[in-house]
Amino acid sequence: MSTPRDGEFGLPLVPPVGMRDFVYPESAERADVGRVLLETFARYGYDLVVTPPFEHQEVIERAMDDAARADLLRFVDPQTGDVAVLRADFTPQIARLIAAHFHDRPGPWRLAYRGTVIRRRRGRARKHRQVVQAGIECVGVGGPDGDIEALNLCTEACVAAGLSNFRVEINHVSVPRALLAEVPERYRPGAQAALARKDRAELERNLAGAKVPARTAGALLELPSLLGGLEVLDAADKLLPKGIATTALHDVRALVAGAESAGYADRLLLDLSELRGMSYYTGASFAVLADGPGEPIAAGGRYDNLLGRFDVPAPATGFAIDIGNLVWARSQAGHRADPGLGRARFVVSGPGAESIAASIRGAGHVAAVHATPPAANFLRAWGYDAEIAAGAADGSASSNVTRVDGASRPWKSGDEAAFGELVRWAKEL
Repeated sequence: MSTPRDGEFGLPLVPPVGMRDFVYPESAERADVGRVLLETFARYGYDLVVTPPFEHQEVIERAMDDAARADLLRFVDPQTGDVAVLRADFTPQIARLIAAHFHDRPGPWRLAYRGTVIRRRRGRARKHRQVVQAGIECVGVGGPDGDIEALNLCTEACVAAGLSNFRVEINHVSVPRALLAEVPERYRPGAQAALARKDRAELERNLAGAKVPARTAGALLELPSLLGGLEVLDAADKLLPKGIATTALHDVRALVAGAESAGYADRLLLDLSELRGMSYYTGASFAVLADGPGEPIAAGGRYDNLLGRFDVPAPATGFAIDIGNLVWARSQAGHRADPGLGRARFVVSGPGAESIAASIRGAGHVAAVHATPPAANFLRAWGYDAEIAAGAADGSASSNVTRVDGASRPWKSGDEAAFGELVRWAKEL
């Protein structure tokens, strides 16, 4: 199917495949959600940093495995001849930034970000490759303390942004990683693929000729059963070899305790067979799930090995929230978006328009001045609540206010109580 183009110049009318435009009100809604997330991060002491939209290839690739590198979109910088990549992940940039700017500051480093990442679409994948994220990196806080802080901040930020119905899945990649390490290399990819699909029959066939120790084979086959509520912890104690279980279950129990103290333990789902991020995470990880997107709203975890690749060895944990998925999930749950966050939007015309508009803006609302009254469909098309036809320039005459549904009423500027009632009336719809 050809790309739509305009008639005069033949320019494309839509972005490249996998990319999107955002227009009002969706653009404003996403901006407001991002603002709420950053404000929540700031209350925990996370300072905003801004990184460039593309980066040196070696910086990004230093933090990624081969599979993740396949998602990168590369180009040659015409000025330097260097190979650069469009940002596919913020974490490598944060690591570079710490090494470049904060290496002489005492840790821990608490940094926040918001922006777009670009990833290559694989095969017939229909996902957008343009993803708007907001997230944090907590560098220099090791063990469960940092994990609990990240998990609680992630859930608090999602709730603050309007997400009400969600689950929090907790994983620990060291469990499947340690068990798979005992599978001979020849059989390991097949076992890993079967485990990722939670396909017990295929996993059993794969292990049959691998001569894996019976205890390990049994644990691998039963690993997908370690999915559910807090009862998973007791089952894991019985199933897993002690050397594998001790540290992992200690970390998971710490996260459960953190969730209990924060009041959302009833939302937890434990899955000790999850392989997501196995080559990246070094400890506990988590994902926020909700109806709608079909993929995580947010995901994060511990990655203690990454900073060492940038000559700043330090424990680290963090998460990223997909703002598009968050908006989708809260809409699916019945959340009514208010991109204006309570602000009313007015179009003002007539002899006193400038003065009235200035007072409306001073009260924290929106006012656009038009020389003449707008067309009948203008308010609804552009998301305005009402039109104000101003009276006399000196304020001696009442203005007529017409709402988007056609209802109208008089209003005299300068009366604060009457203006408050006008705002409520305008936004009733």
